[in-house]
Amino acid sequence: MKKIYFLLFTLISFAAFSQTTVFVNELHYDNASTDIDEAVEIAGPAGTDLTSWTIVKYNGSNNLQYGTENLSGTISDQQAGYGTLNFLVSSFQNGSPDAIALVNDSGVVVQFLSYEGVITAADGPANGMTSTDIGVAETSSTPVGHSLQLVGTGDTYEEFTWATTMANTNGAINTGQTFSASNTPTLTITAPSDGAVFNPGTSSVTLSISVQNFVVDQTPGNGGTGDGHIHWTIDSGSGDVAQPMKFDANDESIPVTDGGSYFIIMELVDNDHNPIGVTAFVGFDVSSATQVADIAALRADVLLNGTGMFYELMNSPTVTYVRPPANRNQKYIQDGSAGILIDDNNDIITTTFAIGDGMSGLIGQTSEFNGVLQFVPLADASVVAGATITPEVVTIATLLTSWEDYESELIQINDAFFTEAGGSFATSTNYTLNDPSFLQGGGGSSMTFRTNFAEVDYIGQPIPVGNVPVVALVLEFGGAPQVTARSLTDVTLTVDSFESTNFNIYPNPVSNGIVNITSISNEAITIAIFDILGKQVISETLSHSNLNISSLNTGIYIMKITQNGNTITKKLVVR
Repeated sequence: MKKIYFLLFTLISFAAFSQTTVFVNELHYDNASTDIDEAVEIAGPAGTDLTSWTIVKYNGSNNLQYGTENLSGTISDQQAGYGTLNFLVSSFQNGSPDAIALVNDSGVVVQFLSYEGVITAADGPANGMTSTDIGVAETSSTPVGHSLQLVGTGDTYEEFTWATTMANTNGAINTGQTFSASNTPTLTITAPSDGAVFNPGTSSVTLSISVQNFVVDQTPGNGGTGDGHIHWTIDSGSGDVAQPMKFDANDESIPVTDGGSYFIIMELVDNDHNPIGVTAFVGFDVSSATQVADIAALRADVLLNGTGMFYELMNSPTVTYVRPPANRNQKYIQDGSAGILIDDNNDIITTTFAIGDGMSGLIGQTSEFNGVLQFVPLADASVVAGATITPEVVTIATLLTSWEDYESELIQINDAFFTEAGGSFATSTNYTLNDPSFLQGGGGSSMTFRTNFAEVDYIGQPIPVGNVPVVALVLEFGGAPQVTARSLTDVTLTVDSFESTNFNIYPNPVSNGIVNITSISNEAITIAIFDILGKQVISETLSHSNLNISSLNTGIYIMKITQNGNTITKKLVVR
């Protein structure tokens, strides 16, 4: 599309020269006696910066340039948003004929005007161009202080005419000249914006226009009384296709397809279908979504191409958690390959989903927030039967080094325990979650469990005591992994009667060096006690209820108790 834009812009710019808004407004090149105060005046919209614009002078005797005058300065508002700037020049040749080219800061010839005849430039910026004779001239009898000037009313060169010599008005509005934009037809495409990119799934784009100082109507033969109508074309990749002539300024609906590029040209024409030199254009694209087989394929493509791309998931992932609509309408989904977070702050998905539902028809764009890859939906999805998601069992050590592989997935950490066991869960709080490798002196096998969801049922509930298989979603914050649970069930799956009714430890805290451990079972109890660094300091099998811990210093310890194949972990405080 960029090449097409450039080509059409070039052609449109050339066609639009008949509406010249920055132009030569006054000229003096000859007078009685010695030529003095030779000058050229430029007129245009207020605020126009003439820096790097030039006047290139051409000799009619050989059609070659003979000098360049550099322009500068910004045009001020002298009347109705327009003004003039006057420039004294080193010398102008006295015609029969000679010419000047007004060249803009991009090197494009805006005007090629001649006096006392016509020339065709043989070099320089106007090379090959034929001049336009202004139709009036100065002579060796022209009074000093006089010039040739444009007169009339308007705001473009074409609306004024050259008058014979009169007293100069250098740097001011000419005698007999009035700047007024009210009579200049304009055509503006107000929507879409040029270069706009629409999301996949867009089936139509609304084209809106604004027409000023020109009445768009049917042709007189069909009862119209306006100034003319609109001719327009659409190029969708196969060249310009003429559209039905437009006899109003109402919106148009443009059918589009994914992956398409479109370029629209519109022009005002009179009632005889002749262009009046007022043209507008706009180019836009419609993105297409890359189809991916599953979430893992989506993630792989993001690693290759970055976020911001559009995707269509061809399978039906299962919903593993649904947040309330007020929480950005977020949902966690997972298939057999990976998981991802749906971030739906604009409530695009209006269908109600529950944990375990399959989600079909997902199309959206990827983004990233705090290191977490997100899927931002572009359309609603539908409920289908969901696949059973069995949380993959992983260790904390694995998550600490490879959490990206499990991001937004439902996982399970076996035999996990909380350092803060016995307290209560609070919202937006970090807790330390450990697994058995912590008790082997390995260090580092602990990670952050964050209460990331304020809506869950375990907020305010006791933090489980003992070893439990924690089911959690894998999060990321600040470049480090975190996990969080969806419900109380996720963190209390094995807190059973062994812990709550058949087992007791007292006193705790301990100050006399003896802790009593009782159980309704008569089977042997194996005790292992670890310090806070994970070093085992006591290992003993009890045949009675008393355990001597007098060798322990004051502090906090972890007590691992095993009986009949059941294991729990307790915090032990020694004073």
